[in-house]
Order: sequence, then C-alpha cells, then structure tokens
Amino acid sequence: MSSKTLFILVVAAAAAALLATACRPEYPKCENDEHCKEKGEYCVNGLCQQCRDNSQCGTCQQCSAGKCTHVYGCCQTDSDCGAGQKCRSGQCGPECLSNEECGGGKVLCQGGRCVPVACLGDADCPNGQTCVNNDCVGPAQCSLSTIYFDFDESVLTSSARATLDANAACLKQRGAPSLLIEGYCDERGTEEYNLALGERRARSAKDYLQRLGVGAKIRTVSYGENRPVDPGHDEGAWSRNRRDEFVIE
Repeated sequence: MSSKTLFILVVAAAAAALLATACRPEYPKCENDEHCKEKGEYCVNGLCQQCRDNSQCGTCQQCSAGKCTHVYGCCQTDSDCGAGQKCRSGQCGPECLSNEECGGGKVLCQGGRCVPVACLGDADCPNGQTCVNNDCVGPAQCSLSTIYFDFDESVLTSSARATLDANAACLKQRGAPSLLIEGYCDERGTEEYNLALGERRARSAKDYLQRLGVGAKIRTVSYGENRPVDPGHDEGAWSRNRRDEFVIE
C-alpha cells in the first residue's frame, strides 16, 4: 500500500469518527442506550436516566421518574429500620408483637416496643404495695394509666381493657372523682378525621369505665394528631401516639 493510499485511509477514518461524534446528541439527550453508556445510564424518552425499570435498581429500590429511590419501609436487616423497629419479612415493623419477643422477666411488649416494668405481680412490690398495671402502688397512691389503640381503630384491645380495669379500681379507691379522657391519634390522616377518631377512642374508654360501675362525672375531648408524646415518624412513634390519657379534675 502506498503512503498516499495510507494517508487517504487515515483521513477518511478520522472524518468518519468526527462525523459520528458530530451527529451524536449532546448529553443528557440521547437516541439509544449507547449514547448514555459512558455514564452508566439508559436512554429513556430521549434523555439519559439512571434507570428504565425496577430491574436496573438495587434491593429495596424502585425506578421512579428515571431515578432509583428507596422503597419506604423495605429492609434486609434490623439496622435498616428506625429505633424501636425490626425487619419482619422484608418490611420494617414493631420491635415486638408479643411479650415472648422481649426475652421474659419484667419486660413487656407495650405499644410495639419492649418496655421494662416495675412488677408482674404483687410479689414484686414492697410490703404494703400492690402491682397495678405493672406499677407498684400503695393504697392511696394508685395512678391512672394510658391505654393504646391499633391503627385506625377505636376498639379496645385486651391490654387496654386490662388497664381500664385497673383505672376503674383506682378511681373507686379515690372516691370516684371527676375525670377527663383525652383521645389522641398518630399523624396519618386528615386533621378532621383524626379529631373524630380521637373522640371515638375517648368514648370507648368512657363507656367501658361506666360499665364497670365508675360513677364519676366523665368528660371526653379529642386532640387528634396534636400533642404527640413521640415526635418520630415511624411505627414505634405512631403506636405510642394512638392513645387515651386520663386526667382527674
């Protein structure tokens, strides 16, 4: 091959490469995946994007508007979940669902979390005190305890009824003073809906106490999602905010 022929071939190849480059869309525009390959991206609707579908994203991620985003609540280990939660079948859930998950002893599952308690029975308390709602109280020192509700429910759980039994005994011991029951919700739902749900929760407790013979004057009020006891935004916080509180007036 003559030097002149070689020169012509080199010039032609360079011209072809230059022409290919000149015809290629300017990033992030594209016509096919090859135009996005250098960035590790895919051509989606004429633009280079991180992903086209979920298969191009990692575990616990989904493709949304061309970007890989985390799937809320998805987990692989407990460390992927917030405080007071654990990974259950790939989804973040309550730390406990029963007392057995708390390891025994004076630690009970309350509101989805393992909570140390003062007593399980009267034998755990000093002389002259009794175990009421897992607290040691004296004859004139009983206290009213908070009850908790399942998500979007105003029906009393078995744990809530047990707490109300103890609250009724305490109210009778105190001479049946006037009582205010405050109903609360977690942050999910509209304010109007949560105010109505909080009122239903307060009335459920009122009706139960009256069936137990508590003759006190009982008022109810709902604060809905306002006044949370836990400012968090996960199930651990929400379970503590779905409650009734009892105030002696």
